[in-house]
Amino acid sequence: MSDIPEAEAARLLAGAANGSLLPDTFAGRTVAGGLRTAEADAAAREAGLPLADWLAERTGRPVLRRTIPLYANINRALRTRTPRAAADTARQAIAAGSATVKVAPFDGLTGADRITRGLDIARAVREAIGPESVLLLDAHHLLTVNQIMLHAAAFNDLRLGWLEDAVHLDDIEGLRRVRAEIEAPLAGGEFAATPDQVLPALRSGALDILMPDVKHAGGPLRVLLLAALAAEHGVAVSPHNPSGPVATAASAHVSALLPPGGPPLEFMFGEVPWRGTTVTPPEPMTGATYELRPEPGIGITPRTTER
Repeated sequence: MSDIPEAEAARLLAGAANGSLLPDTFAGRTVAGGLRTAEADAAAREAGLPLADWLAERTGRPVLRRTIPLYANINRALRTRTPRAAADTARQAIAAGSATVKVAPFDGLTGADRITRGLDIARAVREAIGPESVLLLDAHHLLTVNQIMLHAAAFNDLRLGWLEDAVHLDDIEGLRRVRAEIEAPLAGGEFAATPDQVLPALRSGALDILMPDVKHAGGPLRVLLLAALAAEHGVAVSPHNPSGPVATAASAHVSALLPPGGPPLEFMFGEVPWRGTTVTPPEPMTGATYELRPEPGIGITPRTTER
């Protein structure tokens, strides 16, 4: 459960174990999402089913694929926020087999020139991966709509596969303004947990990809509920997943019930060298795909020994 302090997560988990209700806050929903994911994994193991098949039985939706395409998020692998560092890391991701690379070029930058420096980083990544690879850009809500409008031509020159978190989902006017000027699909919704939080954006016609997260949305079943709403409005789904092996496995099993040909699943590339030591058996993936394991549940188990 990254994205919230470890001490706060531990406190909320202890409270939940003692019967306390989890608060309707970002941290509370994230802890609830972790618990619901663990419960789904345990139920699938008890039923002797891979999590995807258990979810299919629970929802009436078929398992449509067992090979899940991935894209490489290189953001946390960047040790320095420079065009050269970003380009080098992007080349590593492509060499590892990724055909799609995502970067959040404005992270860690401050000052009036944040947007121009961030766009320099994005351009370096585009040049490094070449015209045949897909570039995704995550703005992390660090820019204003007016800033994006002012630099629309620069964004369009990047030939983006999508622009993520350019505008908050509840800012429908802002979404429409950006959608009218940016020649790329708009993605967002990583913190969404309820239909009320996503329906206005879905109905607006300005959101192209919804990105619910198994941690923040409240577990796999909630992600599939939000995905069904997205499908009703012609919006694609790509689960948000800048996460470790357990959340990645759960997200891959959820993705098995999403239509083939849709956006790939996020994978955090190069964040730490010891990722592979944290679960057994090894994560069933290459640089480009995640192959669902046939074992019950998510198919992997966290190691209990220290690295």
